[in-house]
Amino acid sequence: MKLSIRVADPAGNITIFVMSKVPQELYAAIAAKLLSMEQFHAEQVAFQVPPRMGGQGRIQMMGGEFCGNATRSYGYLLSMLLPGKPKTVTVEISGAQHPLTVEVDQEKSRCETEMPLPASIRSVSCLGQEYPVVCFDGIVHTIVPGETKDDEFVRRLIEKVRTAAEASAYGVMFLNGEKMVPVVYVCDTDSLIWESSCGSGSMAVGVFLALQMGEGTRRFTLQQPGGVIEASATVLNGKVTACRMGGPVQFFDECIVELPDFE
Repeated sequence: MKLSIRVADPAGNITIFVMSKVPQELYAAIAAKLLSMEQFHAEQVAFQVPPRMGGQGRIQMMGGEFCGNATRSYGYLLSMLLPGKPKTVTVEISGAQHPLTVEVDQEKSRCETEMPLPASIRSVSCLGQEYPVVCFDGIVHTIVPGETKDDEFVRRLIEKVRTAAEASAYGVMFLNGEKMVPVVYVCDTDSLIWESSCGSGSMAVGVFLALQMGEGTRRFTLQQPGGVIEASATVLNGKVTACRMGGPVQFFDECIVELPDFE
């Protein structure tokens, strides 16, 4: 099988976009193969599929999860490919209930996306500590203040969260001041990845911090291992009413990969 792919670098969270048509039942296996190819250093895979909600393009993440970095990166790619190179595009993505608006600035190699509002905010107890949990459709993030911990802690915490909130993917965001270290588990691919950056995780942190600060629009700049992601959240009458996330992105030229095991 030969696949046309595009590779994006949104703050180090390397994402492979499969532009060729692929049967959905092969997503997990093909994603695992692409993630194993060392030349890409990729952390996630998205598959381009026909839009079905009126958006200008649609992607399906490898495990059906939602991903903010993939959303904004795909919006940037659409802006590059569509006639007139529009500065505003609408993107459909797995885990989102409606198309999301992406603002693109190709001159500065930046893009910013509207983000879904959190479905709920709760807490879980693990090893005697309470941790805040921000639930989006398609992905659930738990925020852990302080220094990073090991895989065993992450898996134990995610196991606790899975009993409280069903999702396609689960993140743990270690937050120390303005520094954030993200790790994400995708259920369908059974993959636990310490990511260079996480867009939806950044948004979860932004939501959590904004609610603590009270009414108004709050903007946060979160330094992550692969770069900076900016998140903003608006709180009105004690509820989050708007979310946005963005930052730099880099795209590489289209290339063809051959996967002989999938003929």
